Amino acid sequence: MNNSQQLEAVAAPPVEPVVKNGLEKYFGKMDPVIFWTTGAIIVAAVIFGIIAPAQFDGMLSRFQKFITGFSWYFILSVAIYLGVCVYVAFSKYGDLKLGKPGEKPQFSYFSWIAMLFSCGVGVGYAFWAVGEPIMHYMNTPYLAEPQTAEAMPVAIQIGVMHWGLHAWAIFALVGLAIAFPAYRMGKPMNVSISLYGLFGDKITGSFFGRFVEFLAAFATVAGVSTALGLGIISINAGIKHIFGTGLDTFGMVVFMIFLIACYILSAVSGIEKGIKNLSNINVYVAFIWGGFILLMGPTNDLLNLMVQTTGSYINNFVYVTFWTDFHDKTPWLGWWTVFYWIWWISWGPFCGGFVARISRGRTIREFILGVALVPTLVALVWFSVVGGAAQYAQINGTAPMAEALKADMGSGIYVLLSSFPGGDIMGWIVFINLLIFLITSADSASFFVAMQMARGSMEPGTMMKLIWGGLIGSLALVLLITGGLQALQKAAIIAGAPFSIIIFMMIFSLLKMLRQAYNEQE
Repeated sequence: MNNSQQLEAVAAPPVEPVVKNGLEKYFGKMDPVIFWTTGAIIVAAVIFGIIAPAQFDGMLSRFQKFITGFSWYFILSVAIYLGVCVYVAFSKYGDLKLGKPGEKPQFSYFSWIAMLFSCGVGVGYAFWAVGEPIMHYMNTPYLAEPQTAEAMPVAIQIGVMHWGLHAWAIFALVGLAIAFPAYRMGKPMNVSISLYGLFGDKITGSFFGRFVEFLAAFATVAGVSTALGLGIISINAGIKHIFGTGLDTFGMVVFMIFLIACYILSAVSGIEKGIKNLSNINVYVAFIWGGFILLMGPTNDLLNLMVQTTGSYINNFVYVTFWTDFHDKTPWLGWWTVFYWIWWISWGPFCGGFVARISRGRTIREFILGVALVPTLVALVWFSVVGGAAQYAQINGTAPMAEALKADMGSGIYVLLSSFPGGDIMGWIVFINLLIFLITSADSASFFVAMQMARGSMEPGTMMKLIWGGLIGSLALVLLITGGLQALQKAAIIAGAPFSIIIFMMIFSLLKMLRQAYNEQE
């Protein structure tokens, strides 16, 4: 097939491959090879974690130690991913549309942005917007001495870096590589189709294509399970703060079953009815308690801190992007920046694929700037307000933030709120907000993994969503019970590391497809 034939299918709808296997009537469209391989490995991991938790955690530790030994590779890789995004957004390809000429976006800007947050980082913005500014203030790795005035904006800047442009550039890059062949060439929306520019139609159904689908599904399940586990830690801290006692192991099992039921129900409802509406509600609720902290805290100081943090972020951007701690070799880099970069890579297939699913009709420039830049601006405001308020509470002695985080990482936001008048009531709102964020993250992931199992179908079967929603929740629970926060981090690192190589292949594939499309348009 020549270039013009490949690209003249702009108006064609995505192709839904015909599936001929006996399970279709139960699961809908599916690829049995990917389904059974991925499912078997996830189930085996869950069973291993239940039967031999110590050995399971030890295995994760050995893998994690090996992978983080290549910190230079992940630091450099994410810098390259970001550079490619900037180039594509402001290049001649930026005006190309993800869809037919003149096609309008499916969702409004607000709903589109809301779904970005709800599927990607909702829980983390509550969990780490307090945790990182305090922990990096107490132990600042670079640019300032710990526990000084200079360390305050640096600590917040580190949090923004971890949750801002670098992370979202990964999602934008993967999402664009999936969306372009799906909406411009009428291809199925699965992760392997991102390599269409390199392999053409041969990638569909091939061994390597299925291997990519497996990696994507495995990385998504492990990465989102990590986020669910972090969310449960914060939810449990909220229950303990509100009711005076937290959940034991049995309580966490019951809560996870309840949570699984909620997010599967949302995923089954579809994007329009379930995911979009919950995402819109959740953003409004987050504005309420974020605004409460800004108004009840040292408002003027927080705004000053926000401006200075923005300057620090911009001024030190290149330095911190390439910082590898080559001299001191402290554990900080591996447990923070490298962990985040690999975690976001593990989220790349899911967040990228989900963002691709909701972005039809937008230009490439609009897509990249919306996906990468808007969340970064929100992170600057959010971490400055919430994290800055936590820092002032620690410094002024109004709340023992460092002590509280050391005892329970999930308690930070509740301890901060309790230092304000009416903060206990606001703690309930945060609790509900976190619960909905957990639901929207997991339902989006269930929807995405089901899409991959269904050969890129944009509307996977209900049973497929049920199965993968249950597996994601089960793995999160096992990781949480066997090793807590550290086990969650180890699992995300192991799952995400191999996919970093696939993203480099996506870059070459995407640039080739963009060049062909632009030349054909001319």
